[in-house]
Formats: sequence, C-alpha cells, structure tokens
Amino acid sequence: MWVKRGIPVATVAINNSENAALLAIRILSAGMPRLIIAMEKYMNRMETDVLAKVDRLAQVGWERYST
Repeated sequence: MWVKRGIPVATVAINNSENAALLAIRILSAGMPRLIIAMEKYMNRMETDVLAKVDRLAQVGWERYST
C-alpha cells in the first residue's frame, strides 16, 4: 500500500458538530487574530464550567452528582 506523507488529517466523532466546529475555528484562526481571541475566551469559559463541575463532584460525591 502506498502512503502519501505530509497530508494532515483530522477526525471528530459522529454527531459531534461542536468539536468539528472547534477544529475548523482552530484551522481558520491561523490568519485571523479575532478568531484566536474568541477561541481563547470560549476555552476559558469551558474551563471554568468544568472546574465548577469538579468542585460539585467533590462536594456531593459521584453517587449523587447527576441527581
């Protein structure tokens, strides 16, 4: 089998349009500083949300987390 090197390929999960959009923004933002700034803000909000969930999980335990 012949393999052509140097062609980047990215994959995202089926039915996961959010990750596909984030990947597209990362690719497009290479020449667009406003997209880089917007992506950084979005990633910071996501981090804040995740850390809040971590704190809640630590407080209530995994058994009661989703209730």
